[in-house]
Amino acid sequence: MALPSSGPLSLNDIRVELQQAQANSSLGALSNLAGFTDPDAVSEFYGFSYIAYNTFGIYDATYNEYVEACEFGGSDNKTLYFSGSGGTPACPSVGARLYTNTTLSSAFNGGGFWWKSNQCNSAYNVLSDGTIEAIAAC
Repeated sequence: MALPSSGPLSLNDIRVELQQAQANSSLGALSNLAGFTDPDAVSEFYGFSYIAYNTFGIYDATYNEYVEACEFGGSDNKTLYFSGSGGTPACPSVGARLYTNTTLSSAFNGGGFWWKSNQCNSAYNVLSDGTIEAIAAC
């Protein structure tokens, strides 16, 4: 549920929207979690709606075959995001859509190529709209 677009807005309102424990209620911590840049302000949160996501690491190079990705892929050096439980590293499944930002609004253009993920020890075939079409274990 989105925060109001005007009127009173407290750090507690923001904390609840971001699904955070009371201990994580500083403006700086909440702004970072929401993906805002410094300087931090409560006003940034007007109309904000939290979208839970997971992080996913890949090696930023394309391959035509999963075997190539598994054999030649280097260390993960790019972070992508997909719908999930709130910022934790995870391995997406076939049909998941990958994004380049935490608001899940900018789809990752996979171009139909294979991408290596050391985080998941697998190669992922990702379409131009960010959808994972196939996964192969490395």
